[in-house]
This record gives sequence, C-alpha cells and structure tokens, in this order.
Amino acid sequence: MENKKKKRYGIVAALLLLVLAAGVGTYAWLTATQSLENVFTVGSINTPEKKPDPNQPDKPGPENNDGKAYLFETKWKDSSKIVPGSSTDKNPNVGIAKGSDDAYVFIYVKNAMVKDGTDLANTPYFSLNANWKAVDGQVTTSADGKYLSGLFMYAKGATSGPAVLGAENAAEDVYTGELFSKVLFPSTLEGSMVAENPKMTVSAYIFGADQKGEEATPAANAVAQAKEWAKAQK
Repeated sequence: MENKKKKRYGIVAALLLLVLAAGVGTYAWLTATQSLENVFTVGSINTPEKKPDPNQPDKPGPENNDGKAYLFETKWKDSSKIVPGSSTDKNPNVGIAKGSDDAYVFIYVKNAMVKDGTDLANTPYFSLNANWKAVDGQVTTSADGKYLSGLFMYAKGATSGPAVLGAENAAEDVYTGELFSKVLFPSTLEGSMVAENPKMTVSAYIFGADQKGEEATPAANAVAQAKEWAKAQK
C-alpha cells in the first residue's frame, strides 16, 4: 500500500514537473525584447561672422561682427537729432550664423520719444520694409496707420504668420533685412512734447523653427511665445 502511494506521488510529481516545464517553454515562446538607443543633439542659434551689408541688408558685409551681435543697425548715428518734418537713419536688422537652426524672428519696438499723453499724430513713426509684418493686435499706430511701436515678425514670402529664416543649410550667414530704415518726425511735433530722455528701443527675439509646443503648428507656437516675451519689453 505504501509503495503504491509512493508511486502515485512520484507520478504526480513527475506530471507537475512536466506542467512547469511546459509553462516555462510557453513564456519563452511568447516573449520578445528589444531596446533602442538614441543619441540626441543640442540645437543652436549662433551669431553671424559678419555684420550685414549696409547696401544689401540681407547679405553679409565686409565688417566683422566682433561684438557677437544678432541685432544690427548699420546706419544709426548716436545722438541723432530730432527735427520736425525730417527723418533720421535707424535700420534694425537681425542675423544668425550659417549652420544655426532655422528660426522665426521677431522685433519689438518701444517708442518712448514723446511725453505721455502726446497725441499719436505728433509721435515719431516708421514704415515697415517688405520682409516684415505686424503681429495682429500687438502694435500701436496713428489714426492714419503709421507704425509707432509694437511687435513685428519676419514674414518674407509668407501670406500670413511668420516666415522661417533658413540658416541650417545656408552657404553664408543669413539676415532678415531691415525692419524699417528711418524714423520720421511729424512736422507738428513740438519741443514741449519730446520726452526728457527720448528713446526708441528695438529688441530681437529669435525662436527655433522646429518647436511645436501646444499650438497647432511651429509658426503658431513661435507667435505665442513671442507675445509672451513682448510683455516684458513694454
């Protein structure tokens, strides 16, 4: 009787081992593994080697960019005088080095040349050049549509929204071209209207073109980010 029990247990044990073995074989058959190792790189937007050509603002000129600048005004002369009915050279232009990431470019203009409360018709103004557009809802104009201040975007060839300034595959440094070329002073501007320390400040915002963020497109994301940045410039 005892031997029969031992044989029975032995058979049960053997069957359990077979079941376990079968289970291990099944798991091995239905299991697969794989790993992927990806190397990342850091994007960059670098300063151009040369300053823009004063006569061809979208091309590099002969003068080195020793100050490592992105924003240039090649024709501005310090302490230019305000003369009603005339104008002065001021030509903001943004450049980035060849091989940099492609980018969207924005410029904010802060006009603090006249005292608070001065009529907009008496405020110095400027006219946009062909490569630029105003960002909707982000600019101040006079009653007759002259630009006084605000946020503007590089938009060469774009029907709406900003355009990409392509640098990654460029053969030479790239530039937006001038936002405007002159500041004009209304003939109705009087000395009593001029601020104590009259200034027009231009600031550039350069945003990598492959960043989509939470917006539907990278261009829309660039505009949204530029608007946030502009709040600190006002």
